[in-house]
Amino acid sequence: MTRKKYFLLFLLSWGFLFAGAQTKSTRPAMQPAAGSGQDPRIAQVENGLLENAEIVFADSAVRRFTIYDRMQYYGVPSVSLAVIHNGKVEWSKAYGWADIAEKRAANTNTIYQAASLSKSVNAFCIMRLAQDGKLSLDKDIRGYLKTWTFPDNEFSKDKSITLRNLLSHTAGLVPRGFMGYTPGQPIPTLDEILNGREPANNEAVRPVMAPGSRGEYSGGGTVVTRKILEDNIASNYDSLLKKTVLIPLAMKNSSFSQTPGAGYKNIAIAYDANRKEIPGKYNIYPEQAPDGLWTTPTDYAKFIVSLQQSLASKPSGLLNPSTVREMVTPVLESSDAALGVFIKKKGGEKYFYHTGANVGYRSCYYGSLSTGVGVVVFVNSDNGQMMDEIVNSVASVYAWKDFYNPEVRKLAAVPDAVSSQYIGEYYSESPSLKIRVARRAGVLALTVHADDNTFEKMYFTGLKTFFLLSSPKSIAEFVIDGDGKTEALVVKEGGRTLFTAKKQIQKP
Repeated sequence: MTRKKYFLLFLLSWGFLFAGAQTKSTRPAMQPAAGSGQDPRIAQVENGLLENAEIVFADSAVRRFTIYDRMQYYGVPSVSLAVIHNGKVEWSKAYGWADIAEKRAANTNTIYQAASLSKSVNAFCIMRLAQDGKLSLDKDIRGYLKTWTFPDNEFSKDKSITLRNLLSHTAGLVPRGFMGYTPGQPIPTLDEILNGREPANNEAVRPVMAPGSRGEYSGGGTVVTRKILEDNIASNYDSLLKKTVLIPLAMKNSSFSQTPGAGYKNIAIAYDANRKEIPGKYNIYPEQAPDGLWTTPTDYAKFIVSLQQSLASKPSGLLNPSTVREMVTPVLESSDAALGVFIKKKGGEKYFYHTGANVGYRSCYYGSLSTGVGVVVFVNSDNGQMMDEIVNSVASVYAWKDFYNPEVRKLAAVPDAVSSQYIGEYYSESPSLKIRVARRAGVLALTVHADDNTFEKMYFTGLKTFFLLSSPKSIAEFVIDGDGKTEALVVKEGGRTLFTAKKQIQKP
């Protein structure tokens, strides 16, 4: 990355992602939480949402929001969640509209597209089959592919590719993901998807780097696992997943079928980030394995609990403890990708997790590897920002140690007489760059554009040092010469430094 691009990233990466003002509509009646009784922690979660910030300010009041506050702010029609505590589904609850036009409220049985969370369930199926000796995680996949020829090229020729590679995104394959199809459009076959041939709207699945060299997210690799399952285990993927995972885990409201069962009306309709209904009400995802699961948070939480039970060596777990430990172990030291899941360490605790994004849906889950806690959150919107806020609220109420632990910084009061001398223009010749510092709404702000609307507030931690909320790890400092005049602005981050000189105004 060039120095210019680096600094622009520092200056321009702040989140101008404010949802447009929404017309306040009547909320659906509040639904009671399933399995909750009168647990006061439910209300604490609902009313305890915080902005998902890396930095909070000492001595500042922390504003908390309700779930409905944030739904309105982000323009999200409905939210559904399930909370796992003490190794079981503690409670689940839904909020808002599953279908705005029909004024149909979401409830805990409303199904959503789980998007890429499908990959974790697909991996669970493969791990169970491997545990039973029906598949090998380390056999070259070319030996499993009977009805499709793997498209070897200079990256993959004479190199082994395994199910372990496919499940951990280390096979070096594209594409990353899929956009789906509007109902009524021609739907491609599995081979057409793999070959990127019409009516498929994706590029062909093919190697673009050496297998095992590094982690690179690959929905295409997950489609290959489906081909292996259909070539070797069962010809109908949906039926196979029901038999090996969904039915054994009592996931009664879940299916990989792309057409919800006849007469099933309890579907969360897909919406874009402006609450506009997606044409056809939702897209169809014929790839199935990487993105095709319809489910509820309550159902999906059963999958998480099963893994946790196995890790705790409880007989109720569907997989052997050793199988699950293998599933949650990253394949490369340089990657957090395990087999169908990702691993994250927060506050000394490790979690397996995944996020998902289909057109009109966002999803995420976390499950502790050792403490029996977790959460699943689904929204029927292209805007999923509030999911992190819900997860952090759950983590706070249920005391997940240091899960959400933003850095606390103390701000410094800079007198106007001092801050006024920082106002002006700062230039760099290499890269060619101009920064403007000005007073806006009573505080100092800066921009690299001529447009005044792009100014961002500067937060001072000392008389000369400040940071921007968009790039809190970058520290900027004004340089003062021997005469007490501001002569430069220096920005530092990660061993990199950018020097900009202040334009001096010549007096007549």
